Amino acid sequence: MNAAALALLLHAGLAAVWDLAERRIPNWLILSGLILGFAFSAQSSGLAGLGVALLGCAAALGVLLGPFALRWMGGGDVKIAMVCGAFTGWNGALHIILLGTVAHGLLGLLVVGSRAARRGLGHTLAKPQPLPHAVGFGIAAVLYVTGVAHLF
Repeated sequence: MNAAALALLLHAGLAAVWDLAERRIPNWLILSGLILGFAFSAQSSGLAGLGVALLGCAAALGVLLGPFALRWMGGGDVKIAMVCGAFTGWNGALHIILLGTVAHGLLGLLVVGSRAARRGLGHTLAKPQPLPHAVGFGIAAVLYVTGVAHLF
């Protein structure tokens, strides 16, 4: 695994953990991810690499702007997807968004099932917190970088 892949995994993982703990992703993490994503892309492919990184960011923003506007996800989730796009280009960004959305849905089903089971055992449960999309994107980044899940 190369340095760019490790940097992407570090940023996606930190974003997921931070979002779970604090319900936000700090801008310094997003900014450092964007800078590194553009730097690694430029280092590997020059000006063309910068274009690929920019297209990756734009693809993530374009796909997730609607769900953000509908309040289905937060701005930090959109920004961490843009970081993934800076590292992987538009094709990788779309992979990570699709895989992340599936992972997010599966995690949501696990949470619902767990709550139903605990309720069935007589536990009184507090109102659930929304599950951050950054967790699904973090899982998807691992699957994409390791080559486990390349869909198209």
